[in-house]
Amino acid sequence: MRLVLGIVAGLVAWFVAITAIGFVLRLLAPDVGAALVAHTTVVAMAERLAISFIGSLFGGWMAATIGKGQRAAMITGVIMLIIFVPYHLFGSDQHGPIWTSFPLWYHLTFFVSLPLLAILGGRFARR
Repeated sequence: MRLVLGIVAGLVAWFVAITAIGFVLRLLAPDVGAALVAHTTVVAMAERLAISFIGSLFGGWMAATIGKGQRAAMITGVIMLIIFVPYHLFGSDQHGPIWTSFPLWYHLTFFVSLPLLAILGGRFARR
C-alpha cells in the first residue's frame, strides 16, 4: 500500500511542481511565461524542459520518500513516460499535434528525462 501511495504522491508532486513553477514564472517574468506558452524558441523549449526536470526530481523524491524506496521513484518515472508518449504522439495543443510542434530532440530529451530524473530524485530521498 505504501508503494502505491508513494507512486501517486510522486505523480501529483510532478504536476504540482511544474504548475507552480509555471505560475510563478508567468507572474514574476511575464515575457518568460508568454514564451513558455508559445514554445516557439529553443530557449523556451529549454525552459520547459528545465521545469520538467525539476518536477521529475521532486516527483521521484516524493515517491521514494512516501513509498519507502527507489522502486516507487522508478515506477513513477515509467508511468509518467507511459502517460506522455501517447500525448506527444497523438495529443494536440493550439498549434496542432504536439509531435509536430516540437523538434525531435525536445521529445527525446523529455521522454528520457522522465524516468531517469525520477530515479535520481528518489536517490536523494535515501540520503
